[in-house]
Order: sequence, then C-alpha cells, then structure tokens
Amino acid sequence: MDLNAAALLLDGRPKVDRPVNLFSFGEAEMRWLCWLYGYRLEHFKQFSDRLGSARVRAVLDPDPRAVARADWMRRPDLRPGVPSPVPWGPPRPGGPVVWTPPGWPPGLGPVRPAPDRMPTASVAEIEARPGPRALLGLGVALTLAALVLLWSLPVAGAVLLVLGAACLLGVRPYARHRDRLLERARAHRPIYPDGGAAVPPPGPPPADPNRRGEQR
Repeated sequence: MDLNAAALLLDGRPKVDRPVNLFSFGEAEMRWLCWLYGYRLEHFKQFSDRLGSARVRAVLDPDPRAVARADWMRRPDLRPGVPSPVPWGPPRPGGPVVWTPPGWPPGLGPVRPAPDRMPTASVAEIEARPGPRALLGLGVALTLAALVLLWSLPVAGAVLLVLGAACLLGVRPYARHRDRLLERARAHRPIYPDGGAAVPPPGPPPADPNRRGEQR
C-alpha cells in the first residue's frame, strides 16, 4: 500500500479500522495522512517490519479546523494567492519528493513536514497504554503460576517461567523506551511552523544568482 491507497481509505467515513500493508511508509507518515484528511490515529500496531503489515485504527476529528483541512485536501483550491490550510507546492531543488494526493494535479502536493515535525503519539495516548507496572505485574503472575505448575506439569510450568522471566527482564528497557516517547511527545513542535494555519501557496523557486550573472 502506498500513500495514495492509504489516503483513499480516509474518505470521510466515521472510523477506519483494518489491517494494512505499508511497504513505502510508516507510522509517522500515517499520522500525517490522518492529520491531513481530518482523522485522529488512535491505534497503530506494526506486526512485521519485513512484511510491512500493520493494524490502523483512526476516527474522524470533529475539530472544525480538521474538517476544513480534510475538505480542502479532497477538493484543493490551488489558484495563485488563495490561502490554504496546508502548505503545498511543486518539488523544490534539493527538497523531498512531492507526493501528489488523489485528485490533485500532477507534480503538486502538500509539503512534507521536516523529520522532527512529523506527527507523533501524544502524551495522553502514550500514558493510556499499559505501563511498566502492568508488565511487572504480568511477569510476577506468570512466575508464580509457573512455580505452582512445575510440580504437576513441568513442561507448562517451564514455559510460563520463561515467559515470566522475559516480562520481568523487559520492565526496565520498556520503561526507558516509554520515557523517551513521552519526552519526545512533550518536546514535539507543530507539524508546520505556523501550526497548520492558512498560508499562501509557495511562489516559484528563487532564481539562481549564478545563472542571472551568465545572462548578463
């Protein structure tokens, strides 16, 4: 699935909840697509980096700005001088490749945010996920169950013991990973420098001064 196929899923239906194959982009791009088309990405679970399989769940964002942005993305007014809720334009020399959404003229598309401005999970979303204490509790429960079963069902007890140990050993790395995600979410800047407000479409690329000197 490419960006165009993913964008066609975000067609205004109240909810999108389905497995997808993402071979050319990942979670950050999916969050950006949801933002462009007026959705909130509630869940993104990548099952396999090699196969690109993931589960995506997104719901419509009732914010009037999100509604206006989605309407504009599906029916963009690209006349010169007309304000737009999303920066757009043609490819820039040395810039990233422009993605042309469905229904847009060839060679034009929304400006891809800088890598450090791509959407990330919010603090509330990260805090709502099971934390290290939940993993610790699961590890303790599995270990206790293993100790009980070891006498009567040694194979099952050994399996549970391995699983319990894996959970307990993973508590600290998971806590550090979660802290890094929270730190990144708190320090995250708006997707675009203006926060996605209406901006005039970009003008033509600046003239090359060396070329101008040659013409003289």
